[in-house]
Amino acid sequence: MNKLGRKLFVSISLAVLFIFVLFAILANVFLPKYYIYKTKEKLGQVTQSIEQLPMDAFRSSIQQLEEKHNLTIVYDSLALNVNKLNESFMQQLTKKRVTLNKFWITPESLAKVEAGHQVNKIYDQGKLKSSFYVSFIAKDHHIVLVGVSMAYLRDTIEIMNEFLWYLVILSLLIIVIVVWMMSYRITKPLQELGVVAKDISSLQFKHADIRTKDEIEELAESINTMSDKLHAAHQDLTRKNQSLKLFMSDITHELKTPIALIQAYAEGIQDDLDDGSYVGTILRQTESMNRLIDELLNFAKIEREDLERCRISVSTLFHACAEKFEIERQSKQISFIVHEDPAASAATIFADEEKIRMVLNNLLTNAIKYTTNHQIEVSLYQQGEDLVLHMQNGIEPQEPQKAEIDKIWEPFYVLERSRNKEISGTGLGLAIVKSILEQHGYRYAAAVNGEQIHFYIYFTTNNAHSA
Repeated sequence: MNKLGRKLFVSISLAVLFIFVLFAILANVFLPKYYIYKTKEKLGQVTQSIEQLPMDAFRSSIQQLEEKHNLTIVYDSLALNVNKLNESFMQQLTKKRVTLNKFWITPESLAKVEAGHQVNKIYDQGKLKSSFYVSFIAKDHHIVLVGVSMAYLRDTIEIMNEFLWYLVILSLLIIVIVVWMMSYRITKPLQELGVVAKDISSLQFKHADIRTKDEIEELAESINTMSDKLHAAHQDLTRKNQSLKLFMSDITHELKTPIALIQAYAEGIQDDLDDGSYVGTILRQTESMNRLIDELLNFAKIEREDLERCRISVSTLFHACAEKFEIERQSKQISFIVHEDPAASAATIFADEEKIRMVLNNLLTNAIKYTTNHQIEVSLYQQGEDLVLHMQNGIEPQEPQKAEIDKIWEPFYVLERSRNKEISGTGLGLAIVKSILEQHGYRYAAAVNGEQIHFYIYFTTNNAHSA
């Protein structure tokens, strides 16, 4: 028997044993008194009925009263002396098959009855192992005896106590069987849950197959759900760690290269080797390092900042952002096509203007950097309560794969594996976009269709914060 089974067995056995012992004590102490009390109550009801009956009616109803209440009734005249009265009662009782070894009405009892009192007596019959409980009452110059034989309770209680011990032993045997079955039924799924929990702690995200239709099954379902969520979180963390390692490797390279150049050109200046271009090179490398550090700082603090919402026009803000990239687009010969319906032009949202500007700038930067067909197409239209911004540009047909498209929102993820800085960035742009949009509660999506990548942002125009 397992630990839980032993605990159940001990606790239930002690409870059963306590109940039996308590019952035995109560039976020994209170059962005789209770038996006498009920007998007295029974005789009291009969004597009360007799007192209310006329004498003739009483005589004719004696047999009926005896059969109904299982007792004995005799009577005689109060004019008889004590000895004759006792002798008369003994003869009448004998005729009614009531055998008594000890019975006697004392003068004191007779005097109380003559005075109109009810007298109750218990006559212990000794070897007969019984008692005779009687009530004496006076009725129309007669004395009436109402009596009932009582079993000898001491022997009855001893037999009952012996029987109780047999019941205790039988109960303990039944408890052992029942507890073993219950503990097996309970502990088997618990042991399975324990094994699953150990596996989960060892990063083996298994499931428990338990069908008990009770709280244990609910617990198993909760553990299975936890296992799934931990598995997903672990995979996500592993993926992010891998991305972080790639990112750190790239950042190390990006920082090491300008630092090495700065050091080399600074030493050249120190050795009077400057041909007039050394300071410019140092400044360009310093500026590149500053941009990288600024982007890292922006990503680190963006979720900690509170939103400063105001009513803004997405159309106006988008065109202002697009204008900043005009020279770069023209230098790269990238065409810029915008489709905008009148409802979208007039629509406003309640949002943080600077952060939405950052979202639009990052999307435009990505589109200009990655487009392969020298074309960016933007649509701005109303869809229900949402103002939808749809931006698309060309990509290499093999990149990204459909399985990878959801990863582009993750920090440090870069589609261009070589990280050629002519076409790639740090991988923080879309992660910043995601963080800002989730802060505002706006939906977003990305999809690949052939050689085109599509980005969708759903700005809610009926924003609760506007109130």
